[in-house]
Amino acid sequence: MADSTIHLREAIARDSEAIAALLAELGYPIDSAEVPSRLAAVSGGRGATFVAVDDEDAPLGLVCLTRCASLHAAGSIAYITTLVTSSAARRRGVGQLLVAGAKSWAAQHGCVRLSVTSAERRADAHAFYPACGLPYTGRRFAAPISPG
Repeated sequence: MADSTIHLREAIARDSEAIAALLAELGYPIDSAEVPSRLAAVSGGRGATFVAVDDEDAPLGLVCLTRCASLHAAGSIAYITTLVTSSAARRRGVGQLLVAGAKSWAAQHGCVRLSVTSAERRADAHAFYPACGLPYTGRRFAAPISPG
């Protein structure tokens, strides 16, 4: 259960430096100047980004998700594309709050499933997700695509 001083809100451009720091902790460094355009690209009805903040409105973690139509499901599927909790805020329920927020958003947008992928090297995440009601169901295969 999350600390009662922690709550979720939509991520905004003002959070750019904190979001860049969180992404760097996850292993995806980004210039904070790029964050606002990326937030805009995932906002609207097709996706959302939420930050978990403390009582001083400082971001402690974030979840970014998108929803996709699918032929094989009776409704849209929501995908968590990014989930990270600051190393300084771990074990305070931040991650569980972020997943609960993602589930809520997915339900509000007519999704029939919430999915997340996790790199093989992230053993801590492999224990965390089932504890949040997201059991292991398969593997991910991916290849980078070069523009052009």
